[in-house]
Amino acid sequence: MRKKLLVGILSFVAILGIMLVILDNQEKPNYAALDVLELKELSDEGDREAQGVLAYYYQEGINVKKDYEKSLELYLKSAENGNTTSMINIAYLYSNGIGVEQNHKEAFKWNLQAAENGDSSGMFNVSRKYEFGLGVERNPEKATYWLEKSGKEI
Repeated sequence: MRKKLLVGILSFVAILGIMLVILDNQEKPNYAALDVLELKELSDEGDREAQGVLAYYYQEGINVKKDYEKSLELYLKSAENGNTTSMINIAYLYSNGIGVEQNHKEAFKWNLQAAENGDSSGMFNVSRKYEFGLGVERNPEKATYWLEKSGKEI
């Protein structure tokens, strides 16, 4: 009796595991091919990629009226959901004072968050911030560390 129960539980767990792998590996939509309404729907459902794309559309005025406030709001949602590209885009806005007051410390913070989450562009940006002392104290050793970690060359 115990053996049958154990086999049943193990079978259930195996099937559940397979289903989770299938669901996780489902093909993601081609976000660039989606219209704004489709992106908004996905964004409202918490899709971090759709949030990031839609944020960029608002930033640049692509198929929507340019709206930096809405752009930042969506980038922040996307970044909070782990999208490192959105983290880098937030840093870009702060570095250049686009829709926000220029703030190199805030830009550094977002680049560092992306870097610490494994994003090579974030790592490269952090290396440059350390090299030039933008938003952080100049530190050639840390600049070199992050540049090497990024795998990129100057």
